[in-house]
Amino acid sequence: MELITRTPTSTVVVGAGLAGLTAARRLVDAGSEVTVLEARDRLGGRAHSVTDSFAEGQHGDLGAELVLRHYDSLIRTCGELGVELSDPVFFERPDTKPDETSLEGFLDEGRIIVDGELLTGEAFREVDTEIRKALRNAPLARHEIFEQWTRRARLSPRARGALSGVLRMAVQYDPFQTDGQHLVEGRLGAVRRIVGGSRRLVEALARGIDIRLDTPVLAVRQSGGRVTVETESGETISADRVIVAVPPFVVPTLGFDPPLPATRIGALTSLQRASGGKVIAQYAEGDAVRAALTRGVFSDGPINIAWVGNPYVTQGPAVVSGFLCGADRQFLESDDAAVAGLDAVVETAVGSPVTRIAATRKDWTPDRFALAMGTTLPAAQRGSLAAQFAFPDRRVHFAGDYTVGRLSGTMEAAVRSGERAADEVLRRPGRMQLAEIDSTLVRG
Repeated sequence: MELITRTPTSTVVVGAGLAGLTAARRLVDAGSEVTVLEARDRLGGRAHSVTDSFAEGQHGDLGAELVLRHYDSLIRTCGELGVELSDPVFFERPDTKPDETSLEGFLDEGRIIVDGELLTGEAFREVDTEIRKALRNAPLARHEIFEQWTRRARLSPRARGALSGVLRMAVQYDPFQTDGQHLVEGRLGAVRRIVGGSRRLVEALARGIDIRLDTPVLAVRQSGGRVTVETESGETISADRVIVAVPPFVVPTLGFDPPLPATRIGALTSLQRASGGKVIAQYAEGDAVRAALTRGVFSDGPINIAWVGNPYVTQGPAVVSGFLCGADRQFLESDDAAVAGLDAVVETAVGSPVTRIAATRKDWTPDRFALAMGTTLPAAQRGSLAAQFAFPDRRVHFAGDYTVGRLSGTMEAAVRSGERAADEVLRRPGRMQLAEIDSTLVRG
């Protein structure tokens, strides 16, 4: 029997992304009165699936899409809600050794583009040998800035180019902005998707919940044992508790009365933004595109990685997602530039011209309700920062992927944070699986 030590309360959830919807779903299921306020005209936040002119009912995900093997809360939630997950795809080489890192596993012939050339044969072997030798002679530390390591290890420009796409795939930062934690800590492993796009989970979580779209929040005020949320339209809603489930860079744009602690504000404003987004296109040559890009192709160009976003569709056209970040975010400002960049990567990977059917793009940085693709907490501080971000401020609780240390920036972190915030409101002890204890408490 699960212990609940108090009567469920009335709660306002600010934000209808995965974190907010997970919290709302958990509270409603416990019998609590919940109102969700969402600034956009749609649900999901950065979990955003679109079908823009795509043929045969296909879709693309402009935001989060990957479900990894250790995403225990996300996988369990999908199972409980009847949301189907695809069969796995492995981005790493099939013959990757158990003691190799993700970085080594991604070094695969025919999957890395440098200066517009797909590395195969002797060209690939030279780069592969150089990188592996550098990893042996000058191991990459988890806290070490990646650009610094490439110089310390004396990598050639060609080898640095081969690794730039691999690095950016993990966190969508430029090489001079991030540390090596994601490339030296274990392996990526099996990668699945939500069949039909992340919207399927969003829709399932939202079912039966009172959600008000087009309702940006102006301020959250605490007084007299209650919390009042004031919207930009002037409406006020009073509740026992509030869960703020917006991206970390949006939190400082809200008014809090009394103000949030200086330590929390300082930590929030110190975070590094993953600037950029995605361009998605559908191609008529589905079989050729799936053969070349299902496991992903890395590039040192503006499109740092491209992959087939719906690999469970085995016939007809194929939809490809390409990522742009950091210094290359400017290419997202133009439909022509973004799509042309993705076309070039796809044609290089396939080895022949392709026919684009439809395309769309999304730059998350200027979006006032996101202000970035996300953030990754630095290796040396992620535990302390996540704990600080997750800690309630009296009757205001916080959810979001940035409040879960090692997994920050993922759908799993969003779901876990929503569950944790709801349990705080309900004042019940959290229950964790052994795998979650290992990843969150031991490794986080």
